[in-house]
Amino acid sequence: MWGVVTSTGLALSTLATLRTRLSDAFLGSSWATQQGEPAGQLQSLAGLASAGVGVLQSFSSIIAAGLNLAALVAVSVVVDPFATIVVVAAVGVLGSVLGPLRSRIRAHAKITVDAGIQYNTALSELSSLGLEMQTYGVRPAFAHRLAHFSGHETFVRRRANVLQGMVTPVYTTLAYSALLVGLGAAALVGVGELSTLGAVMLVMMRSLSYGQQLQSASVGLVSSIPSIERLDEVLIRYDANAATNGHVVVSSVGQVSAKALAFAYLDDQPVLKELTFLIKTGEVVGVVGPSGAGKSTLVQLLLGLREPTSGAIEIDGINLRDVDRASWNSRVAFVAQDATLFTGTVADNIRFFRSTVSDSDLRDAATQANLLNEIEHLPDGFDTFLGERGTRLSGGQRQRLSIARALAGRPEFLILDEPTSALDSHSEALIRDTIASLRSKVTVVIIAHRMSTIDMCDRIIVIEQGQMTAFETPEVLRSTSGFYRLALERSGMT
Repeated sequence: MWGVVTSTGLALSTLATLRTRLSDAFLGSSWATQQGEPAGQLQSLAGLASAGVGVLQSFSSIIAAGLNLAALVAVSVVVDPFATIVVVAAVGVLGSVLGPLRSRIRAHAKITVDAGIQYNTALSELSSLGLEMQTYGVRPAFAHRLAHFSGHETFVRRRANVLQGMVTPVYTTLAYSALLVGLGAAALVGVGELSTLGAVMLVMMRSLSYGQQLQSASVGLVSSIPSIERLDEVLIRYDANAATNGHVVVSSVGQVSAKALAFAYLDDQPVLKELTFLIKTGEVVGVVGPSGAGKSTLVQLLLGLREPTSGAIEIDGINLRDVDRASWNSRVAFVAQDATLFTGTVADNIRFFRSTVSDSDLRDAATQANLLNEIEHLPDGFDTFLGERGTRLSGGQRQRLSIARALAGRPEFLILDEPTSALDSHSEALIRDTIASLRSKVTVVIIAHRMSTIDMCDRIIVIEQGQMTAFETPEVLRSTSGFYRLALERSGMT
């Protein structure tokens, strides 16, 4: 009973430790590493953590069966030492015979682990495309793709399970054969009395059950090892690509500048080339350019999520790479193009796990985001449960709630990535009012294609083919920038 309680507690403690170790390593890795992971990767890896429990259970079984087996062998030695040695030697030969089978089991277990991760990844990716699936009428193709991965995973798992299942009958057959051969050999050479050999045989036959437990536990151990190895590989990779953290604590965000800023995902394919600019404190700056010009990459560099290939981003003359991450995060905020909410209340989604955000901060942020009146008309106000991913709100409300989330921390530097690209004119007007109210109070950078949003900026950076071709006021750009003028014409704002 003590063994059961101890092994159970140890197994569950190990599972919790592995899951925590995995999540900490993933969340502590750089944004580039996280972004490069396939959809559902973390969930799939969390499933592998259960293999740690399998390893511990296998070890516990091996220890328990081994101790019982040793006790029975000791009894047999007392009855007839030489006969026992002969029989144990025969059983030892048997163990070596099963070695190749265990090796095959381990190899197929690794294949099964990889197939399981592929299936979970496909499931996660496709499940996030439900709206597109319904729209394009490709449900049969989705089902076929999932069936393909599921069928492959089922095939390799069945093969691995068959190999594991073969261990017991093969071991039992060979063990009894080895036992009979050993006893027969001992009798032929005249070792001991027949009654003594019979006693040894009875003890050794009882030992076979523990031997079988040893074989089953060893197979379980071998089957779990590929999962642990895969998990270990990922942890090593996450640790090797941990997010960097500077040591300079910034007390405020003043001027933000880029000096010969360049970035490339691949060495021979630069995305941004030698950008140099200065954003003044409290200025509202827009960033425009054709798709693929590098605008989103610039956002990640400004947020400190990626490090430049060359050049630097500086905050009041301090290289962002050297800035303490906690002090920077407390002063910067970001609003993504697609508002992403989580299951919880309105207050939960605006506070966003920040215990320092008070109820008063929630109301102020909602007011700034032109959302307070709509929140107060919800059934439970800020305590209204929004459902999964905020499905009880409209697109415009979700976007403004994301802006309220950003403003709740009272940021000094705010970046908005396409904040109005999918909104109606009313929601866009409300967000424009919010941005206008921040002028001179918060430094704002807006990435946008919709010119009605970008035209309200103090100055606008134009990026074309990774290069900054202009950084002027909207009035100046109307006459000096061909791209800006063309964008205005296409939007009907000339």
